Amino acid sequence: MISIFCIGKAIDFEEREEGTDSYSSETKEKRPANAPLVTIDDASLQLSPEDSSRRCNRKEGRGSVYNSICGICCHFCRQKTLCAENDCKRCGNLDVNQPCIGKTDCSVCHSSNGVLCRACLKIRYGEELEEVRENKEWMCPHCIEEKGINPYWICNSSLCLKNRKMTPTGIAIYRARALGYKSVAHLLMDELQRKNPSRLMICSK
Repeated sequence: MISIFCIGKAIDFEEREEGTDSYSSETKEKRPANAPLVTIDDASLQLSPEDSSRRCNRKEGRGSVYNSICGICCHFCRQKTLCAENDCKRCGNLDVNQPCIGKTDCSVCHSSNGVLCRACLKIRYGEELEEVRENKEWMCPHCIEEKGINPYWICNSSLCLKNRKMTPTGIAIYRARALGYKSVAHLLMDELQRKNPSRLMICSK
């Protein structure tokens, strides 16, 4: 249980730890990773005018307003910020019962592994957020690899690469685009295929 002050009031809230499954207390159904279960004792959450004006200034980026309650952490950039989507009820109205439409949710695992912000989705994997929203069967790189759909389409976050004993790529998008690749994942996939043409890589959890 954590207490913070928002618009002059102390608010107690409880949130599941990142990386754990989030379930509804009433239905026990698994919630989307972009709508984690948050219990708030005081429902008077409001976004300050300054933060409200700053929130949508970086639509193509990662969001610039940090929020420990409603913000959802991107698996790659690790920033728990409000998204910059104009019509996001969670980030615009601080409605914790709504999903963040500026972050992805894997249709298979519904875990924090599948939460990516607009910028990381585009730069690291070459995908558009609008297309992911429309695709109800979208899967994160972890699940794509685990199901054997594409064994070389791996999660290239620094944490997951380190778990594989691989060196994190750092800011590799400039090198990837200079070489004609759509994203860092496409570059890495090609490199892995050339190094291990017949090796089926196992997903690191």
